[in-house]
Amino acid sequence: MKIHPVFIMTAPIAILVACVQYGADSQPAQPAQQPAQPSAARTLFLRDCAHCHGADARGDDGPDLHDIGWTDEQIASRIRKGKAGQMTAFAGKLKPAEIDALVTYVQSLK
Repeated sequence: MKIHPVFIMTAPIAILVACVQYGADSQPAQPAQQPAQPSAARTLFLRDCAHCHGADARGDDGPDLHDIGWTDEQIASRIRKGKAGQMTAFAGKLKPAEIDALVTYVQSLK
């Protein structure tokens, strides 16, 4: 029995395709995507600010922080220094990087 030359050339390709196909089909299913975790800044906000500004930052005892129209430095200064009789100063309680993260978070509120 003589083997046709086309078969000799295509057989390895067919085997390779079958192996690749099998390999792709035999991969474990990807896990469902996990829900997004709160950002570090949001976690800081919830821990240190939400008791006055509300968990949604829409205000409670403190004002609504959405679209406040302040500069980064104005927000950072208010967080650091507070406001007499209205807002606690956080300069000694938060690290500069945490204050920066909160500024970014507040600026993201739309």
